[in-house]
Amino acid sequence: MAHFGTSRYVTGVLADLDLDTGHPTWINRGHPLPLVVRDNRWTVELVCPPAGPMGAGLGLPVVVSREQLEPDDRLLLYTDGIVDARDAEGRRFGRERFVDFVVRHHSGRQPLHETLRRLMHAVLDHHCGRLDDDASVLLTRMARRPPAPARPLTPEIA
Repeated sequence: MAHFGTSRYVTGVLADLDLDTGHPTWINRGHPLPLVVRDNRWTVELVCPPAGPMGAGLGLPVVVSREQLEPDDRLLLYTDGIVDARDAEGRRFGRERFVDFVVRHHSGRQPLHETLRRLMHAVLDHHCGRLDDDASVLLTRMARRPPAPARPLTPEIA
């Protein structure tokens, strides 16, 4: 902050997904909240008290949030450039359209990468082929865990 003061800042969601337990942990630094797509039909927003953008010097407490994912849940993180993309009349792509697009296309059993490819084309088409802001999306699926293998029996030594 000595170089720039509070005139420059960055927003983000910092997250970690424990693949063994299915627990994502995250903090919100002024970005849209992560979403979980469950049963390929509905979404849940993962709430977290906002700590404000990094570098803004707001002094808000940073709270780490945690959730439990179920097998086959999809974790969806995205930047505001996706939902804020505007068409020629100034209408936003919007969160509702974004979520509907992901759920509808992914429920058709499209692979994750194909769903995201189609989404980015839809956002670009909506925004006349160019973006004014970053537009990033991460969509990942919590794999079904196979049952833990049985521990090998150790012979008793007499």
